[in-house]
Amino acid sequence: MHSFLRGAPLDTTSFVPPPVEDRSGPPLSQGFLFTMVGTVAADHCSPEILEALSRVDPDAWYHGQLLESILEHFEAKDPALARYVGRNIHFMLRGELEKDGIKSPRMVMESVPRIWRNVTRGDAGVWRSIVGPSRARLEAEQPHNCRFEEGTLVGLLEGFEARNVRIEHGPCMRDGAPFCVFEARWDEE
Repeated sequence: MHSFLRGAPLDTTSFVPPPVEDRSGPPLSQGFLFTMVGTVAADHCSPEILEALSRVDPDAWYHGQLLESILEHFEAKDPALARYVGRNIHFMLRGELEKDGIKSPRMVMESVPRIWRNVTRGDAGVWRSIVGPSRARLEAEQPHNCRFEEGTLVGLLEGFEARNVRIEHGPCMRDGAPFCVFEARWDEE
């Protein structure tokens, strides 16, 4: 699996994405994600990050290192900021997910592996989910920032009206585990 570098420059070179089923090559992220970062976190961005974000085409694909470099900047300012950004971006995606037939917190947690596969390209890893009533265990074997991904799960659940969302991030790849484990619990209306 690909590993990202600490302190890497903000490279906004776009890539031609391989087909979704081809999981080789560098991990790629969609440009719209960077647009959303600029929308929800502009106040936390350095002038250099804002300038890089201004060059991003929302319809293009970029090396995952770009997102990791931005999230590294956020974490240096405040360790909770990457989670905050992930939550606020994904909270806004309910309408798009409903177009795909997702209608509840349970359905969104069941769909995380498929969503991940569709919104990333290259060697971006995998997600697995086991979902029960008002709870889910998600395993993320992927190179991206797990605090951002934790916030993503919170935002997805809250976007579908889940209340009292709790995410426990147990074993972590940052600490040498083979994958990150997220235990999610929530209350429904």
